[in-house]
Amino acid sequence: FTVTDDSKDDYQYEEVPADDEFSLQEDDEDLSKALQTIQEQAEDAQILALQSVLTSKKSVSEIPEAMDDFFCNFLVRLGMSRTLDCFQTEWYELIQRGVFTAEDSGLVPTVYTRNQQLEAENMRLRKDSENYKLAANKAKEAFLKMQKERDFHRMHHKRVVQEKNRLICDIKRLKAHYASYEPVLKQLTEKYQATLRQKMLTSLERDRAVGQVTGLQATLQNLESG
Repeated sequence: FTVTDDSKDDYQYEEVPADDEFSLQEDDEDLSKALQTIQEQAEDAQILALQSVLTSKKSVSEIPEAMDDFFCNFLVRLGMSRTLDCFQTEWYELIQRGVFTAEDSGLVPTVYTRNQQLEAENMRLRKDSENYKLAANKAKEAFLKMQKERDFHRMHHKRVVQEKNRLICDIKRLKAHYASYEPVLKQLTEKYQATLRQKMLTSLERDRAVGQVTGLQATLQNLESG
């Protein structure tokens, strides 16, 4: 909030720091809340110090897992959501009542965490193996299908080649057969041309004969009339 200079009252406003998460008002402050706040700050400081020490010395994979986290992860992996809810409710209820603290449960031994990691890796490898088997079976089916298609196209190619060879043989035989007719056709052409010339000569002689007959008839008629 921003206080403008033209405010009418003379009250001195003080800025409240935004990062003070545990600031308490004077009217609501009491001894129990103050003690609780101090205790929470101390616990947070211890947790931060412990986390800094653990992360500085060991990697995340080498840090032992807490007992409650181990059970929660186990129930989540099995899908037992109702059991998980009951466990978390009772666990935090006992901690809230002060029956025991989170540090009393201790940490899970490394061998259990390692066995859990190996089991997860084994399941992952089995799943990968099943996927590889499925991929291999699909590849085998595709290979067999391609082999069948290859054999079909090979047979079709052989049939086409045989048909082409047969057509080539027929063309050669027809060419040889037509080549045997070429001399006969040439001889017939020559005879036709000779006959055509003879016909033309016969037509000329006939026309000349017809002219002579016409002239003789005219002469004969002149003689008879004279």
